[in-house]
Formats: sequence, C-alpha cells, structure tokens
Amino acid sequence: MTFKKPHINMDAGEGITGEYELYPFVNALNVACGGHYGDERTIFETLNHAILYEIELGAHPSYPDKENFGRVSLELSPEELTASIADQIDRFARVAESLGATWAHIKPHGALYNDLSKNGSLAEVFLHAIKPYNEKTLYLQESSVIAHKAAEQGFKVAHEYFIDRNYLAIDRLVPRNERDAVISDPRQALEHLHFMAHKKSLTLLGGVEISINPHTFCIHSDHKATPQIIAEITKVYGS
Repeated sequence: MTFKKPHINMDAGEGITGEYELYPFVNALNVACGGHYGDERTIFETLNHAILYEIELGAHPSYPDKENFGRVSLELSPEELTASIADQIDRFARVAESLGATWAHIKPHGALYNDLSKNGSLAEVFLHAIKPYNEKTLYLQESSVIAHKAAEQGFKVAHEYFIDRNYLAIDRLVPRNERDAVISDPRQALEHLHFMAHKKSLTLLGGVEISINPHTFCIHSDHKATPQIIAEITKVYGS
C-alpha cells in the first residue's frame, strides 16, 4: 500500500550546521525571529535559502531568552510579552517582504509553546499580540487551551505533532529533562510518524493509544539524529 507523505515542518534559522541541506525534504519552515535565536541577518539568510525550494514559511516567536534558547518559562507582564511577540513577528514579516517571500503560519517556540497549551491568560495575551496577522495559520497542539481559544477567535489552526518527541498526553510532551523525551532512533521516529499520520493514533509514553486529528508533523533541526530521521522518512515517502 502506498501512503501519501505527511506534511512535515521543521524549526529553522537557529544556527544549526547543515540545516540548509534538509530544506528540500520538508514542507514548511518555522523561522526563529529573534526571541530565542537570530536577528534580521539570520532571518534573511534562512529565507533566502528557503525560497529556492517550494517551502511554506512561518514565524517562530519565543520568549525573549537567547541565553536558554527559549526553553525556560519566563514571568513577563502582558505588555512585555505582547511587545516582544509583536516585535519578533514584525521583524520576520519585514525581512520576508524585502525578499518578496510569502509566508503563511505562526508557531510559538519552546517553553512558550508549552505554556500556551495550558495557560488561558497567556494564550489570550499571545493571540492579542498576533491579531494583526490573524489570517495566518497557527501550528498548535491539538486539544490545547490556546488551540481552543484561537479557533473561537477565528484563527485557522493546524494540529501539530512531533516526530522526534514522546508524549504524556495529547497536549503534553515528555519534558526535555527526562530520559525518554526525545526519539533519536530513525526507525522508531518513522514508526511514530506513520502511526500518527496514517492510523490517526498516538501512543503515549505509558503505552496507551489515543485517537488524534493531525495536520502537520514537526522535526527539530537541532537534534543530532535529524538528518538520519529525515533520510529514513525519505526512503519510505520520497522527497
């Protein structure tokens, strides 16, 4: 039986050596825009490479925390978070416009992504910050607090699942500081993807299977095994 290749997105513009070589094998890029990594120069370089391929482009805003790569929750006032998110996405949009590149989605990064999944007040602040871009699709965890609020406010939502991460619940990843958080074995990652994409089922870390409605699947460019995982996926689905 032949299966259609799932829609795969990848975090990009994060200073990872060899990142550009992976672009032909993914459908969409989430480009760091100065919160956890990068500036106008890195955004320009990333987009300038990406437009050589038919890749969907999106902004990847974060808590303003380059020291911790955006993977630590921050206590910011609503005004501070709004200003930071707006600044990051505006920066990305300006660079994209300068290159004549169109972009279609927004995906929060790291700790912000996880916090938005469970914190309603934070989700409201984030959605207010991105309101000028409410025609963009949001990549979010299915059944998360922000996914529900975004849909209620008229945003388009794409349910995202991770190829290289294990789950505790439909809207909760295994924390990165725990042993089984990351899937590094390429065959295991491929099986994980296939099960989610074609059986519409997610196996939680404890072995429980739950039904899901996935739209896009993320792989992290900063994992050492990412090139091998993408190669394994390409063997099965093609580029």
